[in-house]
Amino acid sequence: MNVIEAQNLSRIYRLKNGGEVKAVDNVNLLVPEGQFLTIIGASGSGKTTLLNLLGGLDKPTAGRIVVEGVDLSDLGEEALVRFRRKKVGFVFQAFNLIPTLTAVENVEAALAPTGMPKAERFERSMSLLELVGLKGQVDRLPVALSAGEQQRVAIARAFANEPQVLLLDEPTGNLDTVTGKEIMRLCHKASKERGQTVVAVTHAGYVKEYTDRLLYMKDGKFSNTVPEGELEEPVS
Repeated sequence: MNVIEAQNLSRIYRLKNGGEVKAVDNVNLLVPEGQFLTIIGASGSGKTTLLNLLGGLDKPTAGRIVVEGVDLSDLGEEALVRFRRKKVGFVFQAFNLIPTLTAVENVEAALAPTGMPKAERFERSMSLLELVGLKGQVDRLPVALSAGEQQRVAIARAFANEPQVLLLDEPTGNLDTVTGKEIMRLCHKASKERGQTVVAVTHAGYVKEYTDRLLYMKDGKFSNTVPEGELEEPVS
């Protein structure tokens, strides 16, 4: 069963001078249930635009996207918000934690719109923070956490609503190589334990160790080759 289906997908940005940029250019993609897919490409290759399209954060210029049997083109803005809240978890490069909330409160915040009882929200949040190795850091504010620990909180938050689809946008971009590898290993392990389908985009070549499938993107299309020197660590 394919959880994600993209057919003839394009996203074109119109420039003021009359030109255009094809950020995603007639892409087709099938992602089976439970697969951890990583898309590698240099900055500007179109990978983040593709991820935003798959998550309903942006709309395609042409083509069709079906996620969990839902055709995103059929959804209005309010329906897209509900879709993202229930079906998709996001992890971003910038963490996007609320600075005035503790680690556990940041995770709980993702559950607040669900109407879940407070005690249950707290219990699930604590469990998720333990899953990502932060059992002893739950009462710390983001400023008191390292970059790697903040990303772990962001991952726990993404898991909070038990989404079937997890989208990772440069999750190691602000991390050193050792921490980045640990974050990718953690995401891969946790997603397998929870049966989630994952699409990660990155320019870090070392992620090949922590994925089920690799695709390369250049100029808005998938490519069979990686141009030398375009990745942090070229993939052999």
